[in-house]
Amino acid sequence: METVYVTYEEDVAVVTLNREDKRNAVSRQMTMELRQITEEIKANEQVKALVLTSRGERAFCSGGDLKELHGDLSEEEAYTVLSPMKELLYEIATLPVPTLAYLNGEARGGGCELATACDIRIGKEGSRFGFVQGKLGIVPGWGGGALLYERISPVQAFHWLTASEVIDAEEAKQLGWLQGLANELDLGIFTNRSKEQLRFWKKQLMENIDTSVLYRKMEEETRQSAALWPSKAHKKAVNAFFSRKNQ
Repeated sequence: METVYVTYEEDVAVVTLNREDKRNAVSRQMTMELRQITEEIKANEQVKALVLTSRGERAFCSGGDLKELHGDLSEEEAYTVLSPMKELLYEIATLPVPTLAYLNGEARGGGCELATACDIRIGKEGSRFGFVQGKLGIVPGWGGGALLYERISPVQAFHWLTASEVIDAEEAKQLGWLQGLANELDLGIFTNRSKEQLRFWKKQLMENIDTSVLYRKMEEETRQSAALWPSKAHKKAVNAFFSRKNQ
């Protein structure tokens, strides 16, 4: 694998995004590689937990790779590109083992969606995070907004999505989106527990979520994002982004 790699420490799978030069943006290849890893973990009864992180210190994940998720896609094309990540996020959210995202840098847009698919999020102090899709004329494209309503209070989720603000790690912790702050990854929360404990607690967590309803909400959100993709507001926002980048 080129865009992702996985290591194991005491039966904890540590999955690392490996596109540091692209701020760990999600490409189609990364999506396929992440899906392969999650399927292997799901089938491996020896795995105790999954930890998702990335290389580098600047960004956990900047969202989708704009070379593939550019503004010239039709609604149908956008849905075709967005849907595989929606499926992946649902798989991560419903894995039979606990999942933790260690945000070693900032996350924007789809990067926040990916982190929200995990059960627990630990952020690096000083990092900033934002569901910024609203400023791009769209809604989250991978079902991450629907997941956000499961992770924090609905009112706070609604406000963050609507305001599309970038917030610092301390505020994200106050919202309950981050469960802690740390400047380095610590696997002790999982390595110090047995497989039986961790899998039982994940089962209890999932009993509080109607997964069929969750999937429907994620699918609806992805279709809405695709419908907004060809809009003038989205095209204008993407063109403005590339103009600033090329200056």
